[in-house]
Amino acid sequence: MRNPILATAAAFLATLLAANPSGTAAARSPAPAATSQIAIRDGKLEVNGVQYFYRIAVGRGEPIVLLHGWGETSYMWRYVTPALIARGHTILAPDLRGLGDTARPVTGYEKANVARDIHALVAALGLGPRVTLAGHDMGGMIAYAYAAQYRDQVSRLVVMDVPLPGIDPWKDISATPRTWHFRFFNVRDLPEMLITGRESDFIRWFRNVEAVNTSALTPESEDYYATSYARPGALRGGFEYYRAFAQDEIDNRAFAQWPLEIPVLGLGASGGLGATIGVLLRNVATDVKTVIIRDSGHWIAEEQPQQVVAALTDFIPAPSK
Repeated sequence: MRNPILATAAAFLATLLAANPSGTAAARSPAPAATSQIAIRDGKLEVNGVQYFYRIAVGRGEPIVLLHGWGETSYMWRYVTPALIARGHTILAPDLRGLGDTARPVTGYEKANVARDIHALVAALGLGPRVTLAGHDMGGMIAYAYAAQYRDQVSRLVVMDVPLPGIDPWKDISATPRTWHFRFFNVRDLPEMLITGRESDFIRWFRNVEAVNTSALTPESEDYYATSYARPGALRGGFEYYRAFAQDEIDNRAFAQWPLEIPVLGLGASGGLGATIGVLLRNVATDVKTVIIRDSGHWIAEEQPQQVVAALTDFIPAPSK
């Protein structure tokens, strides 16, 4: 007999995908005009038993570590890094544990643990020890966990359009219809069963409905992400970040007992968290600035890269010459 719960979930997912077919993006996303003699190179390095893929450009001064989120890889920073590199910054942008070209272990997706991965990667590459962290979505959660665990090694923190598990107003945000996927992805095995074989349709649909400037989601970018998330184990690796939320809540409540004293910037999308990013960050840090990214959905670095670059370069001092 067919499982009625599975049948209902499959029908629901099929309805969602049919209502928003892929291939709706039309125009190329605008990129900040910036050139530099500093070359970006790719690399792979094993840290904490996981082989990490990363992109790096070695410039001057304190490194900026860029951490992507779910539905993305380090490719999401392609419109932001040219301006930062042109300014002279050293940039490190890894693919996170389980995603992109980084290995996909079965466990270890708690944000505090992934932060330890990134800390080990920074050390292994001879960067730092002090860094500036900027993270979007899951990358923002990881960036906070890094800053909370290595307080004397982080100068500035940027969190982009994401709540923090266990930090008010987490319960309100995670209970809204907008965050339906928090609950769906948290179910063990079911999302993989329903989406496997339709990864391209699902990723394209999900990114489209979370965007405001949908023209920024180009055929090239959506092909790239669809291919990345269709790789064996990539869906499961991504969903494990959501399945770790219960432990993340415990960890973040412990971290928040000692608020961060470094400068913290929250970037909220006008079509996403908006000013709420500042509200939640003030529950974990004492020196918080908020910038709203206008005319943007969740994918702010791709939808409105000029605004993101402007906010970052205003917040992060230029490296000394």
